[in-house]
Amino acid sequence: MNTKLRDILLKSIPYLLSIAGGVALFLLTVDNIKNPNVSDLMNNIAASLLSIPIVFLLYDYSNYRISKKLNQTLATSMSSRLSSVMLGITILLRQAAGIQGKLTLATLNKMRDLSPHQIAMKMKIKPAQIQQLGAYHTALDDMIYKYGKNNILDTASLQNLGALGLDLLHLMNELEFRKNKKAAAKYTVDIFGRIADWMDSDAGTAMNFQKMLQQASDIKMQPTD
Repeated sequence: MNTKLRDILLKSIPYLLSIAGGVALFLLTVDNIKNPNVSDLMNNIAASLLSIPIVFLLYDYSNYRISKKLNQTLATSMSSRLSSVMLGITILLRQAAGIQGKLTLATLNKMRDLSPHQIAMKMKIKPAQIQQLGAYHTALDDMIYKYGKNNILDTASLQNLGALGLDLLHLMNELEFRKNKKAAAKYTVDIFGRIADWMDSDAGTAMNFQKMLQQASDIKMQPTD
């Protein structure tokens, strides 16, 4: 709060100086300058100094309104894109870990408590799936950079998503190079936990995730020719 107040005061200094200069110049002209031509010139300068803050305040307000609407659009886009990436990661890792049953927000929360040993016993992942994990990791990094730079993501969200990206990177390294199923299973459980934490912390994302889950279920239920 103190930081915000200090920023407001610092931004107000040029406006206040311009207003004070305009008032002082006007009073000086009224009391001391008798030449009408010089008086008109000084009054015009004083009027300009007084109008400058109004012009800039109107500009700042317009810019604030535009930025606010843009941020709202970006936030909506971010929520949908993140939900899509996290749903893809969850479905892929559930398949690789041999986890059965319907995927819901409730079962996602339970997946964070799964035993890494249990997952390691069943884990089978194909090269194409590792490549897909890499695509998800790249998309996640892009969103962290884009939405972090535009202040759409708060510090806690950036930390959680950054940790998720790091876990994905570790998981890919274990699967592709070290071939350590126990370590890979541990990172898999950690990823489930990160995704569940993200859903718990953001109601909008949770709603998008649930909607996408329903759409995915509807697609699976449609008969094929």
